[in-house]
Amino acid sequence: MTDRKRFAYKNPKPRCGGNLKTRWNYTEPAYRMAPHVWNVGGQDDVSAYLLDSGEGLILIDTGYEDTLYLLIDHIWRIGYDPADIKKILLSHYHGDHSQGARLIQEMAGGKENCEIWLSEADEINHQRTKDETVPMEVLPYEVTNFYDPQEPIMLGRFVIRTRLTPGHTWGATSFFFDDTDEETGKTYHCAMHGGLGTVMMKPGTQRMEHELMTPEGAFRFIRDCLELAEMDVDINLPSHLNQANLDENLPEDLNDYTWFVNDYSWHDMLVNRDEEVMSYYPEIYPDLVRTIPTLK
Repeated sequence: MTDRKRFAYKNPKPRCGGNLKTRWNYTEPAYRMAPHVWNVGGQDDVSAYLLDSGEGLILIDTGYEDTLYLLIDHIWRIGYDPADIKKILLSHYHGDHSQGARLIQEMAGGKENCEIWLSEADEINHQRTKDETVPMEVLPYEVTNFYDPQEPIMLGRFVIRTRLTPGHTWGATSFFFDDTDEETGKTYHCAMHGGLGTVMMKPGTQRMEHELMTPEGAFRFIRDCLELAEMDVDINLPSHLNQANLDENLPEDLNDYTWFVNDYSWHDMLVNRDEEVMSYYPEIYPDLVRTIPTLK
């Protein structure tokens, strides 16, 4: 593993050590990943990205209820007020990404001041599973806006394009935007894929049944990943830290976003997950040869 490939997909370790009741043992600091983007998730599993638009804050995903205090603390520590969050963009409806949505919205002045965005496809699943506690509880929240791939989300310096990328869920949504460093004049293409967990696409599993996923959905995921992998992305914003092995590869200077600028992480992450799903369907992909390794 060369230094050039330090950001590679790694088999996920247990979430917060496998016990959220001892979450303080598995905390992560806030760190800057783009000129105006910080990962403030606060734990070693799920990312939550704070975007400073210059005209209010945007939060992509919220993490767990159990670790929301870490997210709020990190926002304050990097110099922002959670009450200034104007838009909460959920990548998908699962509880580990959405449990803090309503709580943050209330902190930011309610739905009149803070929107909660989700795809229409995932709102169906959100309502279908809202009373379940397995595999993870989804705390109540009200969606105020649905994504439209023809209409970017705009606030201040950010123009965020969305794309429906089903597979992990039917409504998993990916985000694409540019971020410019005013000091250097450089602009970076940033991207976050909305859901790369693959067990939902593995035939015969309970997770596939729970998500109402089909082989056709898995095949679309494969096609989408191959297409998206060819995009010009300078900064990959993984939705889970293990997708780019972030927690073992943070810069010494947590404000140095240039550490995350590279030309391979986005491509390799998507191809890795693509090949994993291909392996579930050997009758369709009998000649599969894995090209992107998974770190152990």
